[in-house]
Amino acid sequence: MGEKENKNNKINERYKVVVVGMTLAFVMILLQLINLQIIRGEYYDEQSQMKLLAERDIVAPRGNIVDRNGVPIAINRVGYTVKLAKTGLNENQTSELILKLIDVFEKNGDSYEQNLSNYLTFNPLAFGPKLKTQEALESWKKDMVMKKEDMDLLGTPEDVFKYFRKKFYIEDKYTDEEAYKIMIIKYDILIKGYSATNPLLIAKDVSAQTVAQIEERHHEFPGVIIDIVPQRKYVNASPVGHILGYIGVISGEEYQKYKDNGYGMNDMIGKLGIEKTQESQLRGINGKKRVEVDTKGRLTAELSSEPAIPGNDVVLTIDLRLQKVAMESLKQNIELIKSQADNKKNFGDANAGAAVAIDVNTGEVLALASYPTYDPSVFLAGPQDKEAQKIIQDLIQGKGEYSWYNRAIQGRYAPGSTFKPLTSIAGLETGAISPQNSYITDRGTHVIGGWTFKCMEYPTTGHGRIDLTRALATSCNIYFHELGVKIGIDNIDLWAKRFGLGEYTGIELPSEEKGIRANKTTKKELRNDDWRPADTAQTAIGQFDNAFTPIQLASYVSTLANGGKKYKPHIVKEIRKHDGSIVLKSEPEYEDLQIKKETIDLVHKGMVEVANAQDGTANRIFDDLKPIIVAGKTGTPETGFEHLGQSSNGLFIAYAPADNPQIAVAVVIEHGVWGSYAAPVAKDILKEYFGMNSDKLPQDGIVPDQPQLTR
Repeated sequence: MGEKENKNNKINERYKVVVVGMTLAFVMILLQLINLQIIRGEYYDEQSQMKLLAERDIVAPRGNIVDRNGVPIAINRVGYTVKLAKTGLNENQTSELILKLIDVFEKNGDSYEQNLSNYLTFNPLAFGPKLKTQEALESWKKDMVMKKEDMDLLGTPEDVFKYFRKKFYIEDKYTDEEAYKIMIIKYDILIKGYSATNPLLIAKDVSAQTVAQIEERHHEFPGVIIDIVPQRKYVNASPVGHILGYIGVISGEEYQKYKDNGYGMNDMIGKLGIEKTQESQLRGINGKKRVEVDTKGRLTAELSSEPAIPGNDVVLTIDLRLQKVAMESLKQNIELIKSQADNKKNFGDANAGAAVAIDVNTGEVLALASYPTYDPSVFLAGPQDKEAQKIIQDLIQGKGEYSWYNRAIQGRYAPGSTFKPLTSIAGLETGAISPQNSYITDRGTHVIGGWTFKCMEYPTTGHGRIDLTRALATSCNIYFHELGVKIGIDNIDLWAKRFGLGEYTGIELPSEEKGIRANKTTKKELRNDDWRPADTAQTAIGQFDNAFTPIQLASYVSTLANGGKKYKPHIVKEIRKHDGSIVLKSEPEYEDLQIKKETIDLVHKGMVEVANAQDGTANRIFDDLKPIIVAGKTGTPETGFEHLGQSSNGLFIAYAPADNPQIAVAVVIEHGVWGSYAAPVAKDILKEYFGMNSDKLPQDGIVPDQPQLTR
C-alpha cells in the first residue's frame, strides 16, 4: 500500500505541476493579449499598419499641346513632390520634423502647401481671403472646432492663432513665426488626414537640391517620401496665352463635380482655354503600384504595378508663326497709332486689339490673337514666386500690362463699314438692287425718318450717282443708308444671322460671347422702343446695336471669300495618342448659304477695289504684296464717346489671293481711329502666310479711312 500511495502522491504532484504550469502559461498568454490589445493595442495596431500593403498612384503625364506643324506649346518635364506619411512620432517630434523640412524648402527657394493662409495669415496676423464675411468665418470655425464654448472664444485672428498653437501641441520654445509654419502643415493633417499608406502632400515641384538634401538626411525625416511626378511646362506660350489657358489645383467645387471621374483633391485640372475644353483628352489615366512600407513610411518592397497611360496630345489648327506675327503686329501698330495722336480724331488711346485668320476652305483657325496677352507659365509658379503672384493678382483685378480677356472671342465690337458687304448681299439677294442696276444717287445730304445724314467725303455734292462697286470701294455711307431702307431690317437681320453674326461659332474655347444683332427684338429689349427707318439706315452701315466678335467677323469674311460656304471655325485639328495614332480628326463642317454667283462676284469686285482702286479706302497699304491681290473692307465704327476725347475703333477684314482665296483675316484695334489703321496688321499676317515677311516686321504706314457716321 505504501508503494501505491507514494506512486499516487507522485502522480498528484506531477498533475499539480502540470496544472500550475498550464495556468501560468494561460495567465502569461492572457497578460500578453491584454498588453497587445488593450495596454499597447493602439501602438501595435499602428505598427501593423506600417507593414500593410500601400497602393500609390503613378501620376500619368498630361497630353502635349502642339501647333499644326508639331511645334510644342505645352509639354511635360520631370518634377518631384514631397509627401509625409504617418509614423510613430509624437506631436513634439512631428513639429520638429515639419520645421526642418520647411527650412530646407525655404533655403532652396521651393514653395510648399499653405492652405491655412486662405483662412489665417501671419505678418500681419489676420483672417485670410476666404473669410471675408462673418458667415464664412462662423462656418469655418464650426468645421474646425467641436466645442461650442471654444468657438465663442475665437473672435479675433490672435485668438485663432493661440487656439491652434494649443490644439497642435506646439511648444513655447518656438517663435510665433515658427509656430505658424508648423501650423500650416498640421492644419492640412487635420483637414485632409494622413496615414502610413496614404501620405499627405506637402510640396509640389521641388528642386533637385531639396530632393538631394532630404535623401542625404533621410534619418532626420522619418515618413517623408519623394515621388517623381510629371509637371506641366509651357514653351514660349505668351503669343498663345488666350488659346492655351492654364492648369491649376482642382478647387473644392471642381472636386465635387469630378471626383467620380477619378480626380483627387490635389490633382491639377484645366482652368481656361484648350487646357480646360480638352481636359478629358489631355488627362491621362494614373497607374498604380502596390508597395510595402516600413515603420518610417519608407518603401521596402514594390510588389506589383500598373503603368500610367499618358493623356492624348492635342494638335491645334494654329500656325505658331502666324500667331506670333499677329501678336507682334498688333503691339507695334497700336504703339504707332498712339505715337501719332493729334487730339482731334486720334486721342492716343489705342490700347488693345485682336486678329483672327481662317483657312477659307476648311474653317481651320490659323491665328487667334488677343492683345494684350499673358504668359500661362505664371500659374505654374509657386506661392513664393512673388513676381508671378503679382501678375496673377493683376490679371484677376484687370490691371497692369497683361490681360486674360480674350478679345478674339469675347470682345464685342460694332462692325462699322465691314458690315457693308453683307448689306450688299442682302440687297442683291432680295432684289432691292441688281448686278445690272445697282445705282443709287448720293446728293450729299438726305433725310430718313426725320434724321438728316450727310456724306462725310462730299457733304455738299455727294458722290453723285454711284454703283455698288464704287460704293464699297469708297465706303459711301449715303449709298448704304438708302440701300438698307430699301432692303428692310428684317431681311438685313436674316442675312446677318445666316452669316453667323451675333451667333455662337462653337469654337472649342470657353466663354465665347454671342454678340448682338441690331433688330426690332433687340431694340425692344435694350431700349424698350419701336423700330424706325433711321435705325435701319444706321444698321446698314454696321452701327446702332450691332456688336460682333472678331471670330464672327473672320468667319463672315471667310464665307464671303469662298462663295457662300459658312464653315464652322475650329481650333482643334487632331487628337493623338502618345504613340502617334489618331484618336480624332476634325472634318470640315459647313452650311452652303446658296448665294448667287453674280452676287458674290459683284461684292468681290467692290472689296478688291477697296485695297487696289485709286479711291479705295485701303489703296496704298497692300502694294508690296503684289502680285498677290487682296480683297478687303475697312470699318471705323464710332464708340459714341468721340466728343469726350475717345477715338473710334478701327476694323479691317480681308482675304487673299482675291482670285483664289485661301486665307481670311479680321482685325480690330480698340480706339484705332480709322479702319485703315488696322489694315497693316492684316498685311503682316498675309505676308507671313505667303512667305513674304522679313525677320523684322516692317513699320507699316497707315492711311486715313473715310469717316463713317453722322446724324
